[in-house]
Order: sequence, then structure tokens, then C-alpha cells
Amino acid sequence: MAESRNQRIRDPIHGLIVFKSRSAIDQLAWRLIGTSEFQRLRRIHQLGVSEFTFPGAVHTRFAHSIGVFFCARLLVDVIERELTNSGKTFSIPKSEVAVIAALLHDLGHGPFSHTFESVQEARGVKKRHESWTAEIIQNPKGEIRGLLDGYRIGFCKEVAELLAAEDPKDIYHAVVSSSFDADRLDYIRRDKLMTGTGAGAIDFDWLMDNVRVGEIDIGAPDSEDETIKKVDTFCLSLKALPAAEQFLLARYTLHQQVYFHKTTRCVEHMISKLLRRVAFHAGAGKAIEKNTGLKKDHILIRFFAKNGESISNYLELDDVVITGALASMTKAEDQTISDLSKRLLNRDLYKTLDTAFFGKDEGTQRQHKRRIETNFRGKINDESVILDDKASIGIYAEIGGDDDRAHKKLHVLNGKKPVEISLLSKMIPALERKEQFTRFYFENETDRDLAKTQKA
Repeated sequence: MAESRNQRIRDPIHGLIVFKSRSAIDQLAWRLIGTSEFQRLRRIHQLGVSEFTFPGAVHTRFAHSIGVFFCARLLVDVIERELTNSGKTFSIPKSEVAVIAALLHDLGHGPFSHTFESVQEARGVKKRHESWTAEIIQNPKGEIRGLLDGYRIGFCKEVAELLAAEDPKDIYHAVVSSSFDADRLDYIRRDKLMTGTGAGAIDFDWLMDNVRVGEIDIGAPDSEDETIKKVDTFCLSLKALPAAEQFLLARYTLHQQVYFHKTTRCVEHMISKLLRRVAFHAGAGKAIEKNTGLKKDHILIRFFAKNGESISNYLELDDVVITGALASMTKAEDQTISDLSKRLLNRDLYKTLDTAFFGKDEGTQRQHKRRIETNFRGKINDESVILDDKASIGIYAEIGGDDDRAHKKLHVLNGKKPVEISLLSKMIPALERKEQFTRFYFENETDRDLAKTQKA
């Protein structure tokens, strides 16, 4: 009888990722990677439209998710070490839930990720990718659920519940949601490499060697009779403080230079405007091919049509579907759809004016923002000028805005007590205050130039 062999994936960040043939959980992960739901992530870019700004940023949610699985296994090893050293019991079943949840955490992302969510939100549909992830995992007609429940009865529900939980229940939750979770340990290094941004070095090996488990407070009591809720999470030893500072600085720099780059944000708004216009015609159901350039049975039309937002339709959507539809949409009689499709195909982007152009002073920036809003009110209403004032960063800033949660803040052990890093660091408090970005994107370059000089 032939001996079973390990499976291997070569990764530019983590090197050789091995799925051991004698590890049941590794083999489950390997089978999950082979499902159609997971393979779909090959067709969704990790950084959405960032390749318009950083040509190398074409890595996918597929590669990222496998990297997160690798980091999750490392963190589980830390949990086992720390609990064993403190005389506590390590739970293999809970650790298995954590690593599989880490692997599957991005299944629910739509095309261009957060951009697609903003399109849906503008249409009154506030269903985030986390909800889609839980639905895909538990879909009785999908490939994921059978594999999970075939591994252990109730395993599918446990994985979905861990991903859906907002507040942590134990240290295993920290693997998928904490200041030092597997997601961050992968994307910070991967996005930094693939975009070519040089700022923000990460001493990964030193950080991992200094990860500890500590108990923190995650909420104040609602009344005098209640006690503050405490939970275990990942902390870093005090000697890793400089590396922890660099870890947070790297994340801050990525938000500043990559995720909120003005060109990237401009493209996101252009795609949002395009898709909302397509959705309008799909919902109206009249002269669809004429108005959009797309066939009635195109997946975008089917998804945006009334009652079309099914899980099966959603799983047909990816970046390739939309970019592949641009050529057809250039033939649309709807001028907005046609123009935006041509612009996106040829990278003929709207022209950006950042209020930082007028100086660093926040008061001056607000004054110019009001002036431009007044002078271009009509064009802002019809979106030939787009106002973008929703982007802001701080040391914990993140799309989705969970920076105020205690378990999402980085803690360092001062003695044996976990202390939030800003209380120990001289560098971090300077970056805690959020920085606001305000930009205008102009369809017409003449309007942009006029906005620079025009008076109120």
C-alpha cells in the first residue's frame, strides 16, 4: 500500500506551507481549498483595485487565506505552549475550529471586496461580507458544509459561530479576531511586499517568539451588580515593545499609503458609480441590453434584479466577471455606464483634488471643502463631481471600524499585567488621533482646476 504524501504550497511570504498527510485537520483544510467556493477566491484580488496604483498588487484572497491558515497554526501552537506552561488545559477541538475559521474567513467577499459592499449599502442592502461568509459555510447545497460536518458533527456551526462572534469568548477566538490575529499577521506582510511599499519593517520571527496569553477587560459593567467581563487574548512580552511599535506602524503606513491612496479611492468610487447605474437598470427591467450593454442573463443583471441576491448568484460574482463585462458596457446607451467603462478600461480616471492641497491646517481644509461643495453642489448631486470624506486613519484604524474594541488593541505585558501599548510607548500616542482624508474626484479636469482657484 502506497504511503500517503504531504501536500505543499510555495508562498512568497511564508515559504513552504505543508499540509501533513497524517494530520486530519490539515487534510480537511486541503479538501476545503479544493472546493468551488474557495477556488472562487482566486478571482478576487486581495486589494481590490489597488493595481491601478500599484501594478504588483494583483495577489488574491485565495493566496491570503492560505497564508492566514498558516499563521493560525502558528498561533495555535502559541496557545498550546502558553496554556500548558500555566497548567491549563489546551482544547484540540477549539483549536481546530479556529484554524478552519481562519482559512475560510474571506469566503464571503464580493468583487472588489469593500467597493462592492459600498454599492450594496448605497442600494439599501447592508449585508457585509461576514454575513455572506457564514451563509456560504452553512449552505446545505454547497461543498463546504458537507466537508465540515463530515469531519465532526456540529463542526460547521461552530466555525460559522466563531466567525460571526463580535466579542471574544476565549483565547481561541483571538486567532481570528484580535490585535494580533492570523489575518493581520498575513496581510500586513503580503500587502507590503506586493505593493512595493518600503516603510514599516516587521520583525515577524521576534514577534512570534514573544507572543503570550494574557487576560484583559473587554467591557465595562452595565450596572453596579455586574462584573467587568474578562477574556484571554494575545499579548506581547515587554522586550518585544519596539517590534510591536513597528508592527502597528507598518499597519498604519499601509492604510495611509495603500488602502486610502487617493488614486485607489478614486477608482473605487468610479466602479461604485458604474455598478449602481447597472443595478438601477437591472431593477427597472426595461431595455436592459440597450441601456447597459449586457445580456439579460448576465450575472450582474441577474444579481441586481428584484429578488436576485441569492447565494448562488453571489458566488458567480468576482473581479473577473466585472472587468470582463467592461468591453460590453462601453456599448451601453446609458452615457454614464458607457463613459465609466471606457475610462476604467483605459485608466482614464477622474481627476483628484485633496483638500491637503491647500495646506495641513484642518480649519483651512474644512473652509475649502465648504467652498467647493457650495460652488459645485449641482455636479456633486449628479456625481460628475464625487465627494469622498469617509476615509480616516489612526494607529488602530481599519475598514469596518472596530478600533475601539479592547480585544482589537495591542497589549504588552508590563510585569504580568497586560497594558495597552499606548501607555508604554512614546511613539504610539502620537498616531492615536485619527487623520481625516477629504478628496473630490472630478469627471472634468477643467472643473478640478477651477476648484483649486475659484472663490466662494
